[in-house]
Amino acid sequence: MIEVRDVFQVKFGKIDQAVDLFKRLHKISPPHAEAGVHYHVLTDVSGPMYTLVTEFVVQTLGEWEISSQKIFNAPGFADWFKEFQLLIDGGRREFYTIEGPCEDWSHSGVVVVRQNYRALKWQIRPAVALLQRYGALLTAFGVGRNPRILTDMSGQMFQAVIEIETGDLSGWEDKRRTLFREADFQAWFMQLRSGVEAGAHEFYRVEV
Repeated sequence: MIEVRDVFQVKFGKIDQAVDLFKRLHKISPPHAEAGVHYHVLTDVSGPMYTLVTEFVVQTLGEWEISSQKIFNAPGFADWFKEFQLLIDGGRREFYTIEGPCEDWSHSGVVVVRQNYRALKWQIRPAVALLQRYGALLTAFGVGRNPRILTDMSGQMFQAVIEIETGDLSGWEDKRRTLFREADFQAWFMQLRSGVEAGAHEFYRVEV
């Protein structure tokens, strides 16, 4: 499966209006209204202020192209897009391959922790295996749930990402520090240090 992430810079102070706008998308867009589709709207908890991210999961790029045309041609989309232009300053699109199952986020209000690692050259498969193990550790020790592993389909090469949800940031931090003291985590971290060269944390709140 493929996750399509549209990362938008919302006009300053207009994030609530932008969230409301994207909540309405499923009412006019046939692909967004389909049963079982993975579609989420996230807003920044860290990083640039007034960032809004949409996640849309499809089986193939061909399916995404067909879905895009259905969205653009849907009755009501032109009016929706006029409002979009008034609220959004710019953005970018990212494509990722989902490695393994795609768990849905449990409900609005949870925090999604996104850890983006740059693997050493040509070491993306070992990095994926390490992040799958990391997701299992986070879940086993109650740090997070519903881990999702992604690899780059666009942009910079050798990117491996783990996304996982948590109820709140304080619980995430407290339980993660407990995990740091576990022998299994320390052994995992030694392997990670030999397979990646950089990383970054991002935190988002699920709005839809």
